[in-house]
Amino acid sequence: MFFELNTIPFSIGLCFIAIILLAFIGWIYSLWADEVSIVAPLWPIMVLVCTLIFLKFSGAQGGLSLALVVMVSLWALRMAIFLLIRDYYRPEQRQYRLMRIELSSSFYRKSLPKIFFGHAITAWIASFIFAIVLFDIARGNIEWSWVHNLAIALFSFGLIAQAVADYQLHAYSRNVERVSGTFEKGLWRYSRHPNYFAECIIWWSWGLFALPSGNMLAIISPIFITYLMVTFKAAEEVEDEISSRRPDYRNYIRNTSFIVPWRSKL
Repeated sequence: MFFELNTIPFSIGLCFIAIILLAFIGWIYSLWADEVSIVAPLWPIMVLVCTLIFLKFSGAQGGLSLALVVMVSLWALRMAIFLLIRDYYRPEQRQYRLMRIELSSSFYRKSLPKIFFGHAITAWIASFIFAIVLFDIARGNIEWSWVHNLAIALFSFGLIAQAVADYQLHAYSRNVERVSGTFEKGLWRYSRHPNYFAECIIWWSWGLFALPSGNMLAIISPIFITYLMVTFKAAEEVEDEISSRRPDYRNYIRNTSFIVPWRSKL
């Protein structure tokens, strides 16, 4: 039944309450720090918190649940630490600064639902896959197979690629005052958004991990993350805005693959 502790609905509901609380704490911090960039590193932590809640209330044990939780932990902690370091060295993200201007004095009040609760809801939806997988493991519906080995290998590839892409751009950005223009080297030579491509790879690896259960609902999270990466993170409007500040970015768009890495024309 819904109210029983070892059910998916209960754990998903508890997950929602937990990350809404995290979002509220993040918002309080943003008022003190007068910047909302903390929401970026907070997002993967929200997903990790939900995963740990699902692990606890599903009662899942064994190698499969351990492998999944380790993967989510590595991804979440790496991303959170990187984003904290990145944002320490740069001003508040441009879209938030523009939002401050647009909303004026109401920014502080509206940033809670628009930014912090918005991120919490996306983290909540994204985490559904872990509820499905961990509860299926607890029920004995999944046994270790070659598919899980393949999923772990795919995850490892995505995590390494994302870490490399993030480091390359961050290192360049630290020197942006001396080296202006668009970064077109390393992984960024083959894709305009290799970090987002790697993020999609990571989430599809978890979709592959869930495949042996036969529960098609697990595909919701990878599709949702891919949609967010393509439609919002790497949206045409975002690239147009970058082009308005960097004249050479338009040439970069013409000669470099969108998200999937491909041979560069540069």
